[in-house]
Amino acid sequence: MGRRPLPVSEARRRLSALVERVARGGSPVPIGRYGRERAVLIGAEEYARLTVPRRRAKSGMSLEGTLTLTCSPTELIAESRRLGELWLTALDATPARSRRHPRRR
Repeated sequence: MGRRPLPVSEARRRLSALVERVARGGSPVPIGRYGRERAVLIGAEEYARLTVPRRRAKSGMSLEGTLTLTCSPTELIAESRRLGELWLTALDATPARSRRHPRRR
């Protein structure tokens, strides 16, 4: 953390004020014994941010949750094909120089 940790005895005396400070977004409070950092008091929001599992950058986009189909599998396949055709039509209509990865001919 860079600064001397607050002694445990001092942290105990000032705990209520320290909790309020970090809860309102104040900087973390290093707490220690014999001049060595042993713990750090941080706000609940900061703790939640630090403990949320991080998604892998390589995994790309993902869909999470539950999907309920309101159509038959046959209708889903037909709609998927229709959307694919619309996407290809839109791609063909886009000028080659505005595409990120132009097709090689």
